Amino acid sequence: MNENFTTYANSFQAVAKLRLEGITCLLEILGNPHNKTKCIHIAGTNGKGSVCVFLQSILSASGKKTGRYISPEMLDIRERITIDGEKISQDNLDQLMATVKDAAEKASTTLGEMPTQFEIWTAAAFLYFYQQKCDIAVIETGLGGTHDATNVIEKPLFSIITRIAMDHMNYLGDTLCDVASAKAGIIKDGCPIVTLEQDEQAMKVITDAAKQSGCEIHLISEAKSHLHQDIYEQFSYKNIENISLGIGGYNQIENASLAIETALALGISPEHIKEGLKKANHIGRFEKLSEKIIFDGAHNPNGVTALIKNLERYYPQAKKTFICGFMEDKDLGGIFKLLSNYKDSDFYAFTVQGNPRAMKNIDIQKSAAKYGINMIAVNTVNDAIKKAAKDELVIICGSLYTYKDIKF
Repeated sequence: MNENFTTYANSFQAVAKLRLEGITCLLEILGNPHNKTKCIHIAGTNGKGSVCVFLQSILSASGKKTGRYISPEMLDIRERITIDGEKISQDNLDQLMATVKDAAEKASTTLGEMPTQFEIWTAAAFLYFYQQKCDIAVIETGLGGTHDATNVIEKPLFSIITRIAMDHMNYLGDTLCDVASAKAGIIKDGCPIVTLEQDEQAMKVITDAAKQSGCEIHLISEAKSHLHQDIYEQFSYKNIENISLGIGGYNQIENASLAIETALALGISPEHIKEGLKKANHIGRFEKLSEKIIFDGAHNPNGVTALIKNLERYYPQAKKTFICGFMEDKDLGGIFKLLSNYKDSDFYAFTVQGNPRAMKNIDIQKSAAKYGINMIAVNTVNDAIKKAAKDELVIICGSLYTYKDIKF
């Protein structure tokens, strides 16, 4: 495969292009594989990746060959395209990208430019799931919904919308209605929707879109939390008792409920649902890296709210150190307002490495100071880990892009 194309396709896309022209052109050249595989499409602000993992694990447990497309990856770019939880092999990826490269070069003639990295990977995922004869593909949106490259799916089995909150405002708009409208863009005529009881403004957007498109809405029911083993929850949902989750955090009950509701509508048995949820694994989501280090990808106020609830539930007495790195488009005011309840804790700010969107540690430090948080600026996440007190619980948060750099 052409090394220049590989470098381009695997490089970080600093500026999103919210359009459908590029992916549509690319997929037409490839024979429109996205129309030949049944898909479940997932949008929302927080929890998309976890819902994807839960749902793929459930469907795979039921015997369905299930593809999953997510972004970003945490450690290995092959994580973006999986079947039944297994990453695409390097040989298969090389062959797949060679085919997509030829199509991308043809598309560039029509578009006047090369398709974006996200368009290339999205097209590759659809093609691979078709080639591998997947029964179902679970597809996560990249950014928003309406103009996201994944939104070429014409007739999803279900459109799942996770919790909606303010994030990526520079792309999606400055109000919750704007953000919800972008997410609701994945709703298609006559295709059922699975969601939760959202904030009133967001709920109205979804309800109006559903009525206009003639879609039935499946709202999740209230789950009954029983207890937790370490950071892993056990609960009941409808008539399914003693469900155990393989992903840590109280907020995962909500994400799991979205997956369960979808699975029940597909006729999946309670036994397979329980099996899939217990086997599910999703790194970087309230993950214990060690007994004293927690990593959580929380990068907006909604995510940080969930993080705080988890800390209060599982580690109420522990002394805490927070290590934070963010992208420059994040609502740091909203985040530090929440974290100011811990202002007597140690805080470290670092610059996420190798990412042009990363906020400088000094700017993070200045934002925190406005909320009474005395932050120490360090160069890297590992510098902060070395400085953290050994007897305190260390929480690393702010960006999923940090995960690959952590070493201790």
